[in-house]
Amino acid sequence: MHPSVVINARYQQRLISGVERYAEEISKRFVREQYCIRPNRPLGRISGHFWEQFILPVKIPRGSVLWSPANAGPWMVKNQVVTLHDASVFDHAGWFNPVFAAWTRLSWKVLAKRAKAIITVSNFSKERLTVNLKTPGDKIRVVHNGVGNPFCPQSKKEIERVKRKYNLIKPYFLFTGTIEPRKNLKNLIHAWNLASMNTHVLLIVGNTGNVFASETGIPNMPLISDVDLPALYSGATACINPSFYEGFGLTILEAMACDAPVLASDIPVFREVYEDAVLYFDPHNP
Repeated sequence: MHPSVVINARYQQRLISGVERYAEEISKRFVREQYCIRPNRPLGRISGHFWEQFILPVKIPRGSVLWSPANAGPWMVKNQVVTLHDASVFDHAGWFNPVFAAWTRLSWKVLAKRAKAIITVSNFSKERLTVNLKTPGDKIRVVHNGVGNPFCPQSKKEIERVKRKYNLIKPYFLFTGTIEPRKNLKNLIHAWNLASMNTHVLLIVGNTGNVFASETGIPNMPLISDVDLPALYSGATACINPSFYEGFGLTILEAMACDAPVLASDIPVFREVYEDAVLYFDPHNP
């Protein structure tokens, strides 16, 4: 018996960020019989697109629906649902590598016409995708993100273990994410320097990725494993998300699940998702 839903698991061969975490966590929770189709080795950007467009389609069992959860999918597969997390490649193309942005815009326009449905993660993203893709609103369905294990409040013992591991002697404010223009790290660092808060440190963790425009003046960030990240959240004085633009802001939800207070940009999507549960600030004003 063929599975009714198969998953485009190209994401499993990439570094974990919010998009990959979303795909992995939902894939693990499928109730129906599921089947992941993945490359047998890590692929580069070009080879990854080739695999997705030409090899993946022939591996899909006849009659199955393909779910592509990570902002990309094969153009020739019509019986497909694709998740597009935000519209930043249209709204702020200059934040990305130009070739990546051009390819992604083209790919999404094709997918918007051919796929059965599109999932996105907020009403804000739905509105921006509807405008940019010229897609009927009823073709795009909003399913907010969730968060599960390992993101939950951690014990004092576990928090102290992680503090020792990363040599965190002082209390700290925490930023987690990628080094990319939308994350607004320059203003965050500027604000921190203005505050002259000698009693605390600012801890910046994450990865750089390879599809974004270059960011200068940002320190190298340690890549934290999932084993340590919940305790870093739980031990923080507060977590800060200063983004100019997001589709959802999953790191805020992860922090809240670990009982960390959150300071966040006053942008529409955060107001939509988090309402009065965080403390807002103007991301343009250090």
